[in-house]
Amino acid sequence: MKKLRIVIALLLCALLLGGCAATELPGGLAYGGDDVPCFADMVYERPQRALDDLEDNLTELEKALERGSSIRMVTAILDACYEDYYHFDTMYTLAEIRSSLDMTDAYYAEEYAFCEQQYSRLQELMDEMYYLCGTSAMAQRLEESYFWEGFAGEYADAELSIYNEETLALLQRESELLAEYRQLTANPVVTLDSGRQVELYDYLLTADEANYNAANMAYYRQYNEPMSRVYIELVKTRQALAAALGFAGYEEMAYQYSFDRDFSVEQTAQYLKQIRRLLVPLYRELADYTVDYAWLEEDELLAVLRHAVQSMGGEAEEAFAFLYDHDLYDVSLSSVKAGKSFQTYLEDYAAPFLFLNPYGDDSDILSFAHEFGHFLDAYVNYNAAESIDLAEVYSQAMEYLMLDYAGEFLPEDRLAELRRYKWLDTLDTYVQQASFAAFEQAVYAAEPSELDADFLNALSLQIAIDYGYYDGYSEEYYALSWIDITHFFEQPFYVVSYPVSNDLALQLWELEASERGAGLSMFLEMLPREYYGMLDSAEAAGLQSPFAPGRIEQVAEDIRANL
Repeated sequence: MKKLRIVIALLLCALLLGGCAATELPGGLAYGGDDVPCFADMVYERPQRALDDLEDNLTELEKALERGSSIRMVTAILDACYEDYYHFDTMYTLAEIRSSLDMTDAYYAEEYAFCEQQYSRLQELMDEMYYLCGTSAMAQRLEESYFWEGFAGEYADAELSIYNEETLALLQRESELLAEYRQLTANPVVTLDSGRQVELYDYLLTADEANYNAANMAYYRQYNEPMSRVYIELVKTRQALAAALGFAGYEEMAYQYSFDRDFSVEQTAQYLKQIRRLLVPLYRELADYTVDYAWLEEDELLAVLRHAVQSMGGEAEEAFAFLYDHDLYDVSLSSVKAGKSFQTYLEDYAAPFLFLNPYGDDSDILSFAHEFGHFLDAYVNYNAAESIDLAEVYSQAMEYLMLDYAGEFLPEDRLAELRRYKWLDTLDTYVQQASFAAFEQAVYAAEPSELDADFLNALSLQIAIDYGYYDGYSEEYYALSWIDITHFFEQPFYVVSYPVSNDLALQLWELEASERGAGLSMFLEMLPREYYGMLDSAEAAGLQSPFAPGRIEQVAEDIRANL
């Protein structure tokens, strides 16, 4: 992943809008506003002009480099290029958030699809910018004063660019398929056994358990074939892209290009084997373990998090104030929201945004904590993109820490239930996410001619059996419900990040359990991302690698002891 120079000073001067008035948090803690607008005041516009301006600025950059202009003039043009890039990215993000807030909103669905389809063009233009600089006489000076160490060597040969007619066509096809997938999931309409047609999300809000399950199964039966078709085409397109770029397969490409991983595909394969050998038996043993959930209102959810971050203090409290003061979150219960939770970043405003699709019960405390861990990371590090695996360490560690630091605010019985839930969720994270990783590996390893809906459904059922969560009688559900996993479509080979990063998060919890404040202190010490990768960061913090001998055994011991 290419590092982008963050021109924060320029963006703050030129692009930040008016601020919000001071607001009062649940519990009476007030924060004042500053120059970042509230989310609702952020104006969306289709970013075609940003693309056009970037093309014009690249023409000016080429001319400036050819005539040997001053370093000051060249860097001013580069700043303008980055401004165009960040503006496009911000509009893309706004379209994604607003489309996710209401999947029935046709305008933002169309805008999100437009941005998705144009993003490969944006990346191609930025790649052109790097090669213009890297192949110029000014390359070394630009490396020293503007770009990053090693830039001049990395971009010395324009023939090495990954963007050509073949790869651009494949990237465009991928974008089209993703748009089709999102259209399928935006507002599904299903035909019930009675013959009545209903909009699924609205119907499920008021359906009793029997009708809820029946409607879900109707969705799986009716949408499995079109979703399978889109998924198979995505797999074939991505495999073709990997081949065009010289990789043995898309999994290897994803590790290097998408996630900048500092561990290998082979290490992951061994890790998944250990999970299946050591944790799946425990998963089966605890299959009937239950947790009682209490209804949780939105205001109470915010109050629990506010109390916890106040107890943590420092950057955690500061980031939560920023989130709350500028409405940089949505945790509301809604039938039209996208079925996922995420944290993203609005580059023009140097502002993270937190999106939660809640259940409406106190399990949302942990989901909110997870996304807030991402928010805190993005807030402190200005959305540093290096190592998604490290980002997941922060999010999952925040879940464990949240329960310790919100403990005095929650009644003891609810806290006890949440702790039980968290340990079951920990086991589930390892086993189910490992099973999803195994599903992806099998799909991408298959011959293209083998791939059809029957293959995918049979594989999904077999994976559920192998990893211990098939219940013995809901065969059709476990065969068809793989279409619910957004990561398969949008972020292939992401899922292994969850168990790997949870190992380090657990080690931070172990520190906190041994001494109050020790885990939090180490978490905050790791937060500034002084090291590039997850494993380097772990080593610097004195933590063990998730791949170290005995780590999965220790995870099993922790789970068993706490349940």
